[in-house]
Amino acid sequence: MTYKERIAAAQAKMDAFKAKMASAREKAKAASALKKDEVAAAFDSINTEIGEFEDKLAETKAGNKAAAEENARLAKERHDSKVYARKLRAQMRSESIKEKIAARRAAKDQAAMERYILSLISYAEACQEVAFSAAVEAELSLLEAAAVAAEYIEKYGEDQISEEAAAEVAAEAAEEPAE
Repeated sequence: MTYKERIAAAQAKMDAFKAKMASAREKAKAASALKKDEVAAAFDSINTEIGEFEDKLAETKAGNKAAAEENARLAKERHDSKVYARKLRAQMRSESIKEKIAARRAAKDQAAMERYILSLISYAEACQEVAFSAAVEAELSLLEAAAVAAEYIEKYGEDQISEEAAAEVAAEAAEEPAE
């Protein structure tokens, strides 16, 4: 084989190699473009999932808050009905005691005095129940204040009430007569 033939053969091999390289370059560009599209689609999918998760989280928070408010309302209604029943019983006992006092004044014998003592004891028990009801009501008011304070902190991110609001509460407390 002559040099010219060798050069021509080498040139043919080089042209075939260049063609293969060009083909491989095109395939690589196509694969790269395809991978970019897949990666972009994967990012879009992930972003969509994150958005859906955040939406579900917000819905869950709102649902939990609504459920807590409803539970608090139901507990207050149950408590109010108990307080009303106790108040009614106390009023009924009070009426009974008034009748017994009138009976004592009418009959000044020993048996009437014994009934009077028993009615006073019953009245004292009724007063204790009313005091207990008032204490329970105070506890519920404190719990409601804590719930509102938690909502305040959640909304405004502060854990102390402003000085202006504290001054207003103090002024209102000073205006109310002591019972």
